Amino acid sequence: METKLPVYHIPTMIVLGELGNKRACQAFSDYLSVKHIRHNVDKSDNRFVISVDPEQYHQSQALFDEFIHNPNQAKFLEASWQVNNPQQTIAFANSSSNTNLGLSKIWNSTGWLTKLVTLICISIYIASYIGYFPVIFNALSFSWDFYQPYRLITPMLMHLDTLHLVFNITWWWYLAGKIEKSFGIYVLINLTLFSALFSNSAQSLIVSNNFAGISGVVYALMGFTWLYGRNRPNSEVFLPNNIFIFLLIWMGLGFVDLLPINMANWAHLFGLLAGLLIAQIMTLKKHSIDKTE
Repeated sequence: METKLPVYHIPTMIVLGELGNKRACQAFSDYLSVKHIRHNVDKSDNRFVISVDPEQYHQSQALFDEFIHNPNQAKFLEASWQVNNPQQTIAFANSSSNTNLGLSKIWNSTGWLTKLVTLICISIYIASYIGYFPVIFNALSFSWDFYQPYRLITPMLMHLDTLHLVFNITWWWYLAGKIEKSFGIYVLINLTLFSALFSNSAQSLIVSNNFAGISGVVYALMGFTWLYGRNRPNSEVFLPNNIFIFLLIWMGLGFVDLLPINMANWAHLFGLLAGLLIAQIMTLKKHSIDKTE
């Protein structure tokens, strides 16, 4: 059953603000409940408008400003448990049944481009595993060949072992799914192609053409979702600081050769820079649009 945001029936309310993310709105609503602040939550298009009792407006405004600047504080995350609504910290399920172990939810959490790239990567890995790796590598590996420009991008579709594939595809599904659902297919296409070109070229120039994997793009998506979410806290796209730090540490371990597999470290770094750059450009563009409206 879908978790519903609480609504108090108060005759006169003052609009406090709005949030674009339902999970964030639920967390803040629960925190207001913990603080015994009477409030309403109304959905308008894809936004959630929060109104409060006029007598509690100034107190609520300070809390809202604090939440906007740092929504991942423990006191906000723990509020749902205090109001006996812990399921929101896991997910907002649109399904009335969990008998499918959540597989349908996972499948429906992304758009068709995210799914297509995932299936292509898995299919290419299976073909490589059963003996076609030399043919595949010769066809898709990085090359500066003017007559094969697609090979600037196609290394992202190959993976060298199962751990490599699972790690990359898991993060691709999670991050690309967020971006495709929130911004649409064209933003994801542009971000993927630009970061693949940028990260692959860097790895080739600094090390060699002997690399494969979508991890450069994954780091671009990671940088994009983290920075865009920090710049625009009301966005559906965000990445918690702890996950961002974990992936940075993982990248650092690759540079000092402490991981069990060889990593395209420069592809990771330049992919991250590409994602941060695009997030900043889109943020500035969005700010300019907001000012003209």
